[in-house]
Amino acid sequence: MIDTKTPFSGRRHHRIRAVAAAAALLAPAVLVACGSEAESAGAGGMSLSIAEPAKDATVSLPFKVKVDAGVPLGPTESGKHHVHLWLDNHANDYLVVESDTAEITSGQKATLSGKPLGVSPGKHTIHVSLRNANHSAAGVDTEIAVNVGTGAGAAPTTAVPSEPETSSEDPYDY
Repeated sequence: MIDTKTPFSGRRHHRIRAVAAAAALLAPAVLVACGSEAESAGAGGMSLSIAEPAKDATVSLPFKVKVDAGVPLGPTESGKHHVHLWLDNHANDYLVVESDTAEITSGQKATLSGKPLGVSPGKHTIHVSLRNANHSAAGVDTEIAVNVGTGAGAAPTTAVPSEPETSSEDPYDY
């Protein structure tokens, strides 16, 4: 005799067990599928790191910053990704870097704002952010600390060029 007063009896009990068994079998597949989508949607398979200079390195002006991006970099007009690079907390005063290398110089100005990057002797944080062609964030950022020394490296300036030095040799003699 089937007890019709108990909720888990007879056919109803059989249906619940069948649904539970199906759910138990499908749950790992659903979790794997969700996990894969979340990983590729969150990071999009993209990566970004600063290859040079090394973390906490002491550098002299001018110095190069080399990035390793998990996607091809190129001009914004090409539709490829690029990198925004800035120092310290000046995220609005960035360089647009369309290759894997940028040179940081004394007196250098941000690409769009035209404001100085503010690189001077002392400790600075280099920030890089992977960007889509339209400058929106691609979701990958990183940073490192460096110490800018007072090295004697030559740096371009915005001053008016001076007259050539006078010497006994013709400066234009090739």
